[in-house]
Amino acid sequence: MFLSVYFIDFVVFSFIGWIYECTYCTCKTKHWQNRGFLFGPVCPIYGSGAVAAMMVFGLLPQFSAENTPIWEVFLVCAAGSAVLEFGTSWILEKLFHAVWWDYSGMPLNVQGRICLPATLGFGVAGVLIVRFLLPFMRGLHQDAHPIANEAAALILMAVISADLALTVASLTRLLARMEALQHDFNEHMEEGYQIAQAEGPVAATEYAAMTVKSAGSRAAALLTEQLQKRTGHLTGGELYHLHVIRHFKKYDRKALALRIREKLAGKRVHAAEMRTVKDDGPKGDSPKGGADANLKSGADGGGEA
Repeated sequence: MFLSVYFIDFVVFSFIGWIYECTYCTCKTKHWQNRGFLFGPVCPIYGSGAVAAMMVFGLLPQFSAENTPIWEVFLVCAAGSAVLEFGTSWILEKLFHAVWWDYSGMPLNVQGRICLPATLGFGVAGVLIVRFLLPFMRGLHQDAHPIANEAAALILMAVISADLALTVASLTRLLARMEALQHDFNEHMEEGYQIAQAEGPVAATEYAAMTVKSAGSRAAALLTEQLQKRTGHLTGGELYHLHVIRHFKKYDRKALALRIREKLAGKRVHAAEMRTVKDDGPKGDSPKGGADANLKSGADGGGEA
């Protein structure tokens, strides 16, 4: 009963969060935006945050919803949302090398994962949930029959589990395609570098500097072009993920910059070795001649003795 009630609340607030995300992004871009990690109309991070607030202010005596000041509710919800949002972003990036939201353009952001305006907004939303929605949801669950809560929770759990399995499978296939595209991109950049290297070290250095500065945009342009060519081979789920994912963090400029620096370092070492060999050629005759002279001198000295 206890877990069933919270799981139902999780799904309800995930759906409310999905409505908010879609409405906000649609109004911002003037085009329909279907947001969310899963295929279904839910944003689990909103449901997780709402349920966490309900558990804190509903189960912990020191944080009673009726007795806790509004400013304290706001601070707890804002801090909790920042931790939840940062942790979710980090986990998704490590698992799928992708970013579903990016606050890099917002003021006072931390690695683009969280920002002060969004955290303050979630703090206000937390106050509304604790003060108004929490008592309302409690009344609904008390009026509902326990068996109805159990049945609804089981049905919703089956739907969410199936959605999660389909989402992970689709993302795995998409990541495999992105790995292939990254390989094509690396070969393209390597070919360009070799052409520049054939024109001389100055051209290679200029090409390397230009590539490092524009690696992100060049990678995005090339990957987008190749994805457009292969769109016919993508499933509906993969196209959905390409639509909602902001960018793939794995394909940034750092790896490409390191690869180019290694190439430049190798070329410089090879060139230095060639210069050393070339410079040591005429000098090598001198020690030999000197040794012959010393031997001759030594032999003459021995005769005099």
